[in-house]
Amino acid sequence: MKEPKILVITASFGNGHNQVSNVIKHTFEKFGIGTVQIYDLYAHAYPYWNEVAKFLYKQAFTIAPSLYKQFFYFMDQRYGTKATKWYVRLGEKQLEDILNAKQPDIVITTFPVGTVPELRKKKKYPFQLYTIVTDYCLHRTWIHEEIDRYYVATDEVKEKLVVNGISPEKVYVSGIPIRKEFETARNLNYMLDKYGLQAAYKKVLVVAGAQGVVKHIRWITERLLQDSTVQLLVVCGRNKRLYQQLTSLVPIYGDRLRLFQYVEHIHELYELADVMITKPGGITLSEAIAKKLPTVLYKPVPGQEQENSSFFNGRGASIVLRDKGAVVKETLLLLQQTNRLKQMRTALANLYKKDSSQRITMDILKSFHRYVHV
Repeated sequence: MKEPKILVITASFGNGHNQVSNVIKHTFEKFGIGTVQIYDLYAHAYPYWNEVAKFLYKQAFTIAPSLYKQFFYFMDQRYGTKATKWYVRLGEKQLEDILNAKQPDIVITTFPVGTVPELRKKKKYPFQLYTIVTDYCLHRTWIHEEIDRYYVATDEVKEKLVVNGISPEKVYVSGIPIRKEFETARNLNYMLDKYGLQAAYKKVLVVAGAQGVVKHIRWITERLLQDSTVQLLVVCGRNKRLYQQLTSLVPIYGDRLRLFQYVEHIHELYELADVMITKPGGITLSEAIAKKLPTVLYKPVPGQEQENSSFFNGRGASIVLRDKGAVVKETLLLLQQTNRLKQMRTALANLYKKDSSQRITMDILKSFHRYVHV
């Protein structure tokens, strides 16, 4: 049986797309498929402008969310028209070069790279094309008639694809791939000992995101710690300035405040926490689902964050807040409401799709082998 050559095409706007790409690559490798490469199209095609765009993307989330909102919904409403034709030409020459050089049998996109399906249509490339949608909402830039199969988080996303003309048979509600560590439980006493924590405290995990973009964390931290029953685990990501700001609080609060920079084994902190305060990124929410960790979603940016948070709030799996004072008040209240926490964990469990990466990998291989035998 032929072993396929696989090319995973992504973009590094946000950390989640790269995480999904790596998870899928590692899963294929576990299945014995050794020829799997990840390719960041925009980084290769426009190395300088890609860095500028990533910087502006981050600034839009923190300084000018209204501008990001306008761009997000403009692209959603006008995608496929002349006004957005430029989007499906981005990196076309570089993409053609890599496809000709690698000759992949399978291409998987983990970012809405419209150039891929458009170029396959134009050049009639023979590879199979699969797309993993990495949010709990659907933006129209993910949609193209050339895509052979979509992998989505929920039935609601599938329904939106169908409404937009995609055959139901081409959509698999698989869940979003996450690292295997999030699907494996560890002994709680072992974890408490490892991090030097005490079981008596109520534990709040504050995750600022990979780039540390969540606002008002120091303010929230100081006020949550006024409750002597609370212990905070704060992950600052790559925001060194935030980490230094919070370091000055450690002598005041002692072991009730534990600080982390970028954490590779963050799944362990998810397991220790009672509640998490964070931003509503698709991968973060998928990880929270797997760990059944109730979340307080703070200041979602209009766009995919807002759409993600609305979905989770509607399902009773998260609380969505825009005021920093409300974050403190509602988090402390939630810690006291055992039944409400239990209900939120049940809501998260109802959204869980176990072994998403394995099921996607198996489905792609089955689809590919069926295709090559036709």
